[in-house]
Amino acid sequence: MELRRSPLHEDHFRQGCRMTETDGWIMPLEFSGVFREYQAHRRSSVIWDASNLGSIRVSGPGALDLLQTAFTNDLRRCEVGRSQYTFLLSEVDAGIIDDLMIWRVDTELFYLTPNRPEPVLRALRQLRKHDRHPPCDIEDVSSDRVLLALQGAQARERMAELAPPAATMPALRVRRMTLAGGDALVATTRFGGQVGFELHLTPPVARTVYRTLVARGVAPAGLGMRETHRLESGIPRYGFELSTAVTPLETGSSQAVSFGTDFLGRSALLARRERGAQRLLRTIVMRTRQVPTAGSDVLAGDERIGQVTSGNFSPRLHRGIGFAFVRPEEPPGSEVTVRTQRGGVAAEIVATPIEFEAAR
Repeated sequence: MELRRSPLHEDHFRQGCRMTETDGWIMPLEFSGVFREYQAHRRSSVIWDASNLGSIRVSGPGALDLLQTAFTNDLRRCEVGRSQYTFLLSEVDAGIIDDLMIWRVDTELFYLTPNRPEPVLRALRQLRKHDRHPPCDIEDVSSDRVLLALQGAQARERMAELAPPAATMPALRVRRMTLAGGDALVATTRFGGQVGFELHLTPPVARTVYRTLVARGVAPAGLGMRETHRLESGIPRYGFELSTAVTPLETGSSQAVSFGTDFLGRSALLARRERGAQRLLRTIVMRTRQVPTAGSDVLAGDERIGQVTSGNFSPRLHRGIGFAFVRPEEPPGSEVTVRTQRGGVAAEIVATPIEFEAAR
């Protein structure tokens, strides 16, 4: 399969970034180095290309009913101008097919940003075909746009230079507006514990916005920096912590599930809830700089109690950190051992997201 490239690929290439493959795309791994980009996020601002995420537009009289039936969260609580985190589950066993954000742009207009657009599109079209809801249109608009993320401690200040009305938006909001002379959707996020922005732009507008922000000192960032921040912030990632073998009950994401609605996989998820979770997603902090790697066993004494799903080095803690699925009876504060290629390394299960002041 031919790998896809963002319309900003040439800009990335000219900036000398290292590239990597992710989800069928060639995307930047790092520009100035993961540590420098991490520090820029904490102290100033960064921008990255998130075009490897999908964009699906659902519109029409039946849009709300269709999405309400498909996804786990209660979309009726999402007013116009707001966004919502949700899941698409398997009807058979409630495994996570995808996690995504839904932007409610207007009463009958929604934009979805899935990690895996193909199964989401397939599920929505299948529902539309068989349900008796009013009609709606489902369009994959991923190829017609660029998705940029402007994040970091000074993201609001940088956004104010582009569009002052956007800079004051609270978290989890979305608005249509004009950026660089073109139509745009601007959504606010909480990545890394700070309010940031996701910009849904046409490729020409995206090039102008991207080059303008970089020229003003916003640091371009790659996947390496984002991985570090997501682990510190307790954000699970599809393909690592999330998969069709995992339910939201195991990942601590119950706030994105409304059992008062009739979503795909509801019956299966209720049955799983009745049986109780056999494992829970926890954050692991190593006692050394050693990075826990995916697949490493987690031990309590000599007993295997879980497995690492992903790990990285935390510049803030100067230690290795990671996610692991462990048995439910292991609370934060539990002392464990992570089995690495170099032997066992002492670690601690901590609260998610990491409480840095307490961790010191």
